[in-house]
Amino acid sequence: MPSEHPIILADLDQIVSTFSPWEFFRSQSVFLTGGAGLLGSYLVRTLLRANDCLDLNLRVTCLLRQMPGLTSRLNPWLNHPSLNLVFGSAEDYDYSLLMPHSIVVHAASQASPNVYNKDPVGTILPNSLGTVRLCEQALGWQAKKLLFFSTAEIYGVNSKTDIGELDYGYLDPMALRSCYAESKRIGETICKAYAHQYSLNTTCVRIFHTYGPQMALDDGRVFADFVRDALQGDTIRLASAGTAMRCFCYLTDATMGFLRLLVDGFPGESYNLANPDAEISILDLAHLISGLSKTKPKVEFVDPEHAKPDYMPSPVLRALPSIAKIGALGWKPLIGLEEGFSRTLESYSF
Repeated sequence: MPSEHPIILADLDQIVSTFSPWEFFRSQSVFLTGGAGLLGSYLVRTLLRANDCLDLNLRVTCLLRQMPGLTSRLNPWLNHPSLNLVFGSAEDYDYSLLMPHSIVVHAASQASPNVYNKDPVGTILPNSLGTVRLCEQALGWQAKKLLFFSTAEIYGVNSKTDIGELDYGYLDPMALRSCYAESKRIGETICKAYAHQYSLNTTCVRIFHTYGPQMALDDGRVFADFVRDALQGDTIRLASAGTAMRCFCYLTDATMGFLRLLVDGFPGESYNLANPDAEISILDLAHLISGLSKTKPKVEFVDPEHAKPDYMPSPVLRALPSIAKIGALGWKPLIGLEEGFSRTLESYSF
């Protein structure tokens, strides 16, 4: 059995025992880009754990950008006989080196605001050119499913409080931060085009804030920063009044949503994936994480001029989604804020 942290192993076992339509994956081969990322790695490990528990005869191939440091989340599974790692980028990998795969998951993308200013082109390419290449490859493989990881940021600045899949807001294409949201938008359009023109079974998942064990604590997003500060006993500092509202989805719930969309997501459709019952202001989140941690750090406000210079703040004050569409497929989030962040904090203890 892989030497995972007990919290992570319990998460994986919960998903395996809770999710039911595993027969969809029997004797399938899954090709996944971004397998070293937070969301991709949890999906990979879940598939491998299900394979072990249920004898699914499943194989998983992960495309990673480069070797150094990028296999850390998958380290306990590197010798698993059903896992194969290949290295390159989604936009220029030579897919002819691979055997055909029946399921494709495109999860490769830079998602941290810290990198948008430094590498906007590297943010755009996997979601645009990389998506075209994967759709073409999925056609060549005659894959039965392609799932594209999109984002809630495609909605832009939106005044609605129950954002459905057709409720688009304002997005400035000339804002540097839009390199992420705009490239996700074109990625979705590419998936829709291939579904329409070539009957490729593509589904897009619009992911809202998701957190859990092994998230990068230098990610630059506030929930990761707060967890890092709490673990280190540092003061949690806010560079705003903390009135912006966000909802947070725990990794096990998100992973079960990905699995549900692989099985039941309709071709050419997009689905919100979030936990609207776990909405909280940034200020209240800081106090919640402080209260759950062993160090109980103080929460203070700092001058925005002294905040992180590379961080690019979002103009969105509230992003509360409707999950009725994915709910109709049988998915709903189960983990609340206290349980989720308690598990996250505990997962960093050894």
